[in-house]
Amino acid sequence: MNFFRRLGKVVPILSILALLSIHTAPLQAAMVDNDQLLASSQQELTKTKILSELDKQEVQDKLVAAGVNIDDAKQRIQQMNQQELAQIQQEFEQMPAGSGIIGALLVVFVVLVVTDMLGATDVFGFVHNINH
Repeated sequence: MNFFRRLGKVVPILSILALLSIHTAPLQAAMVDNDQLLASSQQELTKTKILSELDKQEVQDKLVAAGVNIDDAKQRIQQMNQQELAQIQQEFEQMPAGSGIIGALLVVFVVLVVTDMLGATDVFGFVHNINH
């Protein structure tokens, strides 16, 4: 019986201490407008289009011949921001029909070289990081 009286005093104190030790992060809610939704979906469509080009055997052969690992290229495309994707999309739109593969390879190659120079990736051994 004495045990239950002590337990009746200790449990509320432990409960209060447990509640006080819980940290809650503030939440933020905001309206999402159509422009944000369209930009997000456009970015995913652009990534999908570029990745589908990389799945072609001819493109893969050219990239391997240039010393690019296909998996590294796909991973880098997944990590591209909106500006980089927009630049590649603009290059696709400006290319005449039939030159898309060579132009796409050139754009991917340039993006990979620039990201190697900035230290974001390490695809090419001959490109030196400018941050070191």
